[in-house]
Amino acid sequence: MGKLRLEEIRRQLEGRLVSGSEKMEIHDAIIFHQHKLKRTNTLVFIDKRKVISERKWNAMKRNAPCAVVTDYEEGAVRGEEGMTIIRVGNVREAFTKFVRYFREMYTLPIVAITGTCGKTTTREMLTHILSEDHSVISTDQNDNKPHSSFEYLMKIDESTDAGVFETGLGGPGDLRYHCKVYQPNMGIITNIGAYHLDRCKTPEGYIAAKAEMLEGLQNKGTLFLNADDRNTSKINLEEYKGTVHYFSIHQPSDFRGTRISIREEGTHFTLHTNGRTYPVFIPEIGEHQVYNGLAALRSALELGIDIETGIKRLSTFKNLERHFQVRKGRNGSTIVDDTWNVNPTSLKEAIKTLSIIAKDKKKIALLGNVERLSKKTKDVHREIGTFVVECGIDILFTYGKKAKILAEQAARESEDIIVYPFTSIKGLERAILKHLDEQTYMLVKCRSGSKPLMKLKERLMETE
Repeated sequence: MGKLRLEEIRRQLEGRLVSGSEKMEIHDAIIFHQHKLKRTNTLVFIDKRKVISERKWNAMKRNAPCAVVTDYEEGAVRGEEGMTIIRVGNVREAFTKFVRYFREMYTLPIVAITGTCGKTTTREMLTHILSEDHSVISTDQNDNKPHSSFEYLMKIDESTDAGVFETGLGGPGDLRYHCKVYQPNMGIITNIGAYHLDRCKTPEGYIAAKAEMLEGLQNKGTLFLNADDRNTSKINLEEYKGTVHYFSIHQPSDFRGTRISIREEGTHFTLHTNGRTYPVFIPEIGEHQVYNGLAALRSALELGIDIETGIKRLSTFKNLERHFQVRKGRNGSTIVDDTWNVNPTSLKEAIKTLSIIAKDKKKIALLGNVERLSKKTKDVHREIGTFVVECGIDILFTYGKKAKILAEQAARESEDIIVYPFTSIKGLERAILKHLDEQTYMLVKCRSGSKPLMKLKERLMETE
């Protein structure tokens, strides 16, 4: 952020100076209980509903001068040397006022991206397209938690041309909070599968949580939706007064990809828009990457990047780490590392894409548990087990009690598939190595938090 005057901030928040001086420049802002204080001249929001630890308070004192905005009773938060205290009636309302004030100062376009899968890649593709001639602030890696959004917002300054932010969703209200902070004028929903049912409870609850994007755009922004996605079509747009654009592969839309060719070096397709066709190449593998590319190109067009320029820049996009990354494996095999995350939608796409690029070679899948499905856990794992067979996977290894359900379903579906359900890591590597050779493609799909599988994957990619 640029330098702001504390006196002006206090007026905007309708706060009262309790102690210290408001003749201070503010260079950063944080929420005390969520973020680390990293520099002097920071505005710190402290909520009276939270306990202030002595350790964290002392750390803040070491970074004085700073300014505290709080709704604690006067005297409960003491003014130390170099520390200004401003009291407000409700610190959460004051925080909202500050965000609104900050966003009005920087009237740049901000894109919020959500979806069950594809949001990280879409974010990176759009950022890549824009960054050649724009200064872009975007989410880092997969740090898309709600409490991180304010830190990203505070990186915006006078040199910033656009913000491209991934908005993670664990449950109802998360997307609403992201949007309250970012106040986006553009939103992308890549797709909506079945996920986060531990907090959203039902698939309908999960769809409703994703639909908070409409509220976040304040009924006046530009929304980009996947016309092929069944669950996205369930979002009620009757009351939405903003602009909606669709992208698709199968259904008609004003931004459609056809004639898709998937190879190890990437994916080719033809883009149809405004009565014209354009050849497109993405250095990413799979039909799902076409959706990501379409969303990135369409939103870039809205931001002033013409189609030809966007396509050219997208062709130089760097394949993301652990996003269907093709690597050399043990015994001359090919390992496909898709361990960024796992949910039912991304898992099915990975299995389908493996069956395409491996062609007539031996196809092996090593799959971990799919988490956060609540009451749908068994049904979803069985569904994926059936899908594994439908895609012609030759050998299936699973690790975990939930993934075992998947393996058992695959074994019931077909006598041809070889199934190894493991609930302990012991012996798994030895069993896999017996099947790895030069004619083998093996997909490894698990969440990055599954340390035993992540370590095993690294050993399987060691070349002898």
